[in-house]
Amino acid sequence: MAWLKQCAEWQEGDRWNISVPFTWLLKHAETLAMRREMEGFKVRVGGPAVTLRPDVLPPRWRRWPCADALPHHNPDATFTSRGCIRQCPFCAVPRIEGDLIELATWDSKPIVCDNNLLACSVRHFDRVIDSLKGLKGVDFNQGLDARLLTAHHVDRLRESDLYVVRFSWDSVSDERCVMDAVARFPKRLVRVYVLIGFNDSPDDALYRLETLRGAGIRPNVMR
Repeated sequence: MAWLKQCAEWQEGDRWNISVPFTWLLKHAETLAMRREMEGFKVRVGGPAVTLRPDVLPPRWRRWPCADALPHHNPDATFTSRGCIRQCPFCAVPRIEGDLIELATWDSKPIVCDNNLLACSVRHFDRVIDSLKGLKGVDFNQGLDARLLTAHHVDRLRESDLYVVRFSWDSVSDERCVMDAVARFPKRLVRVYVLIGFNDSPDDALYRLETLRGAGIRPNVMR
């Protein structure tokens, strides 16, 4: 269940695909593309980084979306929806994926990468939980929106073999809903993404980190 954390590469006939998840990997992707082009392949480069920084790579390589890249980054990962209802100014999802869309079908995998699963309809959410039954180590990898968590969500999530339950605490003003959400699950399962360096102060960031640690929750700092 480990993520590749670098460019994913795979061959389809005479075409060589490169998927770039992070903008700091774009120069490395350019080196890979040049190498494969010299080897005679038709090169296609896509991924979130290419969407965010289309100016970095030559137009002859750029293409997004390309073939389904997610299994090449993590074969245990899946999407059941794309996009998000939020327009958080620090987040790239609105630029990459747009508004929330529920997928009609998806591969049942234990790592669910939806950007905001709890914003989906109850019907879709219930279908997702049902599809996860029998799978070990379920991880809603991008985090669950604590502001949208309901008792129904909690009851259904508990039906899964949860590896970890992830939330995010982006602002001090979200303290009540975040702490209420984490209190609904065993502390050993909970992780919280803590955004720092965006419209906060060092004291704000330290307060959130220390509050979580004091509650027995492990924070994950997101610069």
